[in-house]
Amino acid sequence: MLEKADNDLPKANDENVSEDASTPNAKKEDDTSKKPTQPPVESETGNLAEMDQPAPENQQEETVEVTEEPVETVHDASETEEAAETPDKDATTEAERSEQVFEGMEPKEMVEYFSEALDNKPIQNLKSTADAVTKAFEKEMASLKDTQRQAFIAEGGNPDAFYFNPPILKDFNNLIRKYKSNRGTYYRSVEEKQHKSLEQRLALIEELKGLISVDQDINATYKQFKDLQRRWKETGQVPRMEANNIWKTYHHHVGHFYDFLHLNRELRELDFKFNLEQKLKICEQAEALASMEDIPKAFRHLQTLHKKWKDELGPVDKEHSEEVWQRFSNATKIVHDKRRYFIKNQEKIFEENLLKKRAILSQMEELLAKEFNSKTNINNFSKTYEGLRESFFAIGKVPEKHRNDLWSTFKRTSNQFSKKRNRFYKSLKKEYATNVAKRKELIAQAEILKEQTNQKETTLKIIALQKEWKTAGPVRKEDFIKLNTLFRALCNEYFESKDANRNQQNEKQKENLNKKMTLLSSLKDMISSDDKPNEKDIDSMVSQWNAIGYIPRNKMSINQDFLSLVDNAYKIIGLSSSEITQKSYQNKLDNIKEDDDSIRKEVQSLNRRISEIKQEIIQLETNLQFFGKNQDKNPIVIKVHEDIAKHQKRLESLEQKKRLAKSLHKH
Repeated sequence: MLEKADNDLPKANDENVSEDASTPNAKKEDDTSKKPTQPPVESETGNLAEMDQPAPENQQEETVEVTEEPVETVHDASETEEAAETPDKDATTEAERSEQVFEGMEPKEMVEYFSEALDNKPIQNLKSTADAVTKAFEKEMASLKDTQRQAFIAEGGNPDAFYFNPPILKDFNNLIRKYKSNRGTYYRSVEEKQHKSLEQRLALIEELKGLISVDQDINATYKQFKDLQRRWKETGQVPRMEANNIWKTYHHHVGHFYDFLHLNRELRELDFKFNLEQKLKICEQAEALASMEDIPKAFRHLQTLHKKWKDELGPVDKEHSEEVWQRFSNATKIVHDKRRYFIKNQEKIFEENLLKKRAILSQMEELLAKEFNSKTNINNFSKTYEGLRESFFAIGKVPEKHRNDLWSTFKRTSNQFSKKRNRFYKSLKKEYATNVAKRKELIAQAEILKEQTNQKETTLKIIALQKEWKTAGPVRKEDFIKLNTLFRALCNEYFESKDANRNQQNEKQKENLNKKMTLLSSLKDMISSDDKPNEKDIDSMVSQWNAIGYIPRNKMSINQDFLSLVDNAYKIIGLSSSEITQKSYQNKLDNIKEDDDSIRKEVQSLNRRISEIKQEIIQLETNLQFFGKNQDKNPIVIKVHEDIAKHQKRLESLEQKKRLAKSLHKH
């Protein structure tokens, strides 16, 4: 026995196959036009405010067909009637925007605008424009007629003789007739296409019936079936009254085809799996619609989901059939309940929407009250404002008496935001230009400094430039990347060059150290030799030592070792202490004569010692004042005079050394 698919139903009856489906709208097509129309200005305006009849295409879209599985439908016959009373496309903003277009326009400008729209825009998208321009034009004509009538009477004319029929009115009436004619032609063509689509779908059903009796490879038959499904999906809409009937018949035969495939379970199970995955996605989307604030929009999306469920997807396995359909049915019911509530409580909802929109406008105004500065994240600010703006449009309609004022406030707020943002960008552009100039100047300085050879001073200047670069102020991202890359390259080039020079210097200092160690060893040998050294040999060694150059800082103690040996050598050859001291100091100066920093430190040390000795001399001279006259033979006084003399001698020696050190610094 063949297994039944999830859509097994009694065989479709040609006369009553949609009985279990959503009841189609049995009302006349012109029921949707019961919306009261605005009366024309006078008889001169003719039928300007006459509402168009609903189009066959719109009627089809307003019907929601949900029944696939044998469960209780979630619709009733009133659903399509409710759909007719609901705007067919984002009416919250579309009508308001259309009305705003014609604010402040002269009648001639309105005619030109509407004429251009008729020539360049799809006729099916012009209804809101036609309604808005009709309303605005009649208002202008009424005002113009009243003005001319009063002027006619003021000039002594008979009110009954007043006649008002300006040429612009005839032009406008011609455009309205053209619009209605084109609209009627368009929807007649839509109706023809729908009947043609019906014929195509009936033919596809007959083709589907024939697949079951074809004697061929099952895989070939299945490919033909998938191609038929694709063609079914690509056919256009059918007349609304036939939609449920034709679909139910099609789905009935699809179920029989899947029964026919029971011998090839692999193909069947793959198709069931795909259909289940897609239907679960549709369930998730339908459940998400329940949280949408714009109920009419949610309802339109739900219609699209039902169409996809029925026209694009086949059945699922029996295990999941009831569960997945019940889930979709429950989500559908929530949206329909909310929609019914919306239709019955429109005025209350409109009042709630008014409060919500006013609250959003208050948030916009609070946001605009904040001052912009260079630290303002304009992107986040704009995103916040755009989020409020989108929320404003998503809320829905408000009472008609408040629409103009609310829209004017919103428009004014939007203009203020645009102006404030533009001013900010202009000031930011100037600031960016200034900061770019600063950074280019820093780059120019770095370009010069990287060629300098005095690395000690240059390094400090480069570091100072880097600190200044960090505080140079913001620039455009593109400019910063470009300038920062160039600046960093210059700094890196300098420091790489410095590192290379340092490495060379380190190698040179190691070489110098080896030379000094060799010379130190030679001096030790000279002193320990039995032959007495002579002064010229010692002086020659000192000269060689001083000529060698820099050595590593952690090896500087070798200089003191050498000077001590030199002093010892001078003692061996019989030089006096004063002569040795003078030579030793001269050797020390010769050793540091190429190092300005060492010379500067030596001068500072001498100044400090000179100052200390002068203070000691002053203190000793002060002490002498405590002794009376004729105390020259007093031992204490004698001792003080001797100390003063010693300090004077030391002072003279230090002054001499200072002059020698400063003479090196000058050179």
